[in-house]
Amino acid sequence: MDKRKILLGAVFLIGLIVVLIWMQGGFHSKVPGGTTALPEKQAATVRTAEVQTVDTAGEVTVSGSVSSKDTATIASRILGPVIELKADAGDKVKEGQVLLKIDTRELSEKVVEAEAALASAKADLFYAETDYKRFQALSESGSISQKDLDHARTRYETAEAALSRAQAALEQARTNVSYGTVTAPFDSVVAERLVNLGDLATPGRPLFTVFIPGSVELVAAVGEQYAPFVAEGVPVTVKIPSLDLIQSTKIREIVPQRDVKTRTITVKAPLEEARGLEPGLYGTLTFHTLPSRTLAVPKEAVQTVGQLETVRVLEEGVVKTRHVKTGRTLDGKVEILSGLDPGVQVVVGQ
Repeated sequence: MDKRKILLGAVFLIGLIVVLIWMQGGFHSKVPGGTTALPEKQAATVRTAEVQTVDTAGEVTVSGSVSSKDTATIASRILGPVIELKADAGDKVKEGQVLLKIDTRELSEKVVEAEAALASAKADLFYAETDYKRFQALSESGSISQKDLDHARTRYETAEAALSRAQAALEQARTNVSYGTVTAPFDSVVAERLVNLGDLATPGRPLFTVFIPGSVELVAAVGEQYAPFVAEGVPVTVKIPSLDLIQSTKIREIVPQRDVKTRTITVKAPLEEARGLEPGLYGTLTFHTLPSRTLAVPKEAVQTVGQLETVRVLEEGVVKTRHVKTGRTLDGKVEILSGLDPGVQVVVGQ
């Protein structure tokens, strides 16, 4: 039995060795030594375009945001939880329309207390006035001294002052209760709701922002180099891409102070009311400058990494990289302010 196992093991081992020799090529004819010629590597082919001098149409487009010159932030005047919401962002509201309600039960209790204090002050004034009139009659007959009369008059005047304070406290308590109903200050559109049902309203906390639809405008930052071309009344074109909206308008205002960090000036151009047009939307503003000639290359030739702009140029069959400074976008081309000369071939593809 043991000899049979040994024999089977030997046969298995011999078979394994044969397989390994075959895998190593032991049963194939040998290839004679030497070198194998590889095919020559083809030179890379690139697609190029020439740096061109183009006549610009004298248009500049800058980015901006839709804003409203007639905007109001509605804040709470009292402390209390919000118990009703009557409006939401995008709703059109009328002047005096209820926007939300705040729980005023505690304030209503103060009204009751103020009413009781007023009733007490009226009673005190009644008795003080009655005593004062009685003391006046007694003083005329010489029955009391001037000192007693003076004391009666002081109590009467004090009671009058207390009544005035009680009346003012009651009016304030009632006014505070009225603040629990928050209304729209004018006909407007709710731009944003800043509170939820159950939130605690606190004095000064913003609840809503509203704006007058007809007062929206595009606010844009324009490079100071274009300052000679922008002024109040200058025609401009405003585009709102998200709404597919284009409007022709004029510059309404130019903010006199310039941004020293970005070297820009702020311009504002009014917009006509349109569906969906509300503060915060992105837009562009286009205005005309003097026609000029400039260098331009295809847009795809420019590579941007951070603030670094480069193009690849073909010189004597060799592709090299050059740093450039770009300007405007001109019908699929990019204006080159520096870094290239006319006639240079730039790489636009492999």
